[in-house]
Amino acid sequence: METMRFDWRWVALIVIIALLANAGRLPWYLIALALGGAGIYLLRLGWLTWTRAGGPPSRGRVTYWRGQRIEIPTASRGPALPRWRDIGPAAIYFLLGGALVLAAASMVLRAFGV
Repeated sequence: METMRFDWRWVALIVIIALLANAGRLPWYLIALALGGAGIYLLRLGWLTWTRAGGPPSRGRVTYWRGQRIEIPTASRGPALPRWRDIGPAAIYFLLGGALVLAAASMVLRAFGV
């Protein structure tokens, strides 16, 4: 029999939706905090998806000289570009997270009269 798995992100999503549904009755700083926190979390997810752990596999070169094996390490390159299948989800995370952070910044600026 399969066990149910609990994912706390669903609880966070429900809390964010409940806060946004009651945005007219709640203080502005609570809504701005929720929007900013959700936006930063999505930007972090986008960055983790974009950079992906591990990178491409790298192998050193092996050469033989006078009967001895010599392993030459690979030259360290810059950060690897994401795989094609990772660009789409990362872009969605970046766009949604950026929109939420900008909405939070807009609320804070409007509250301070800037």
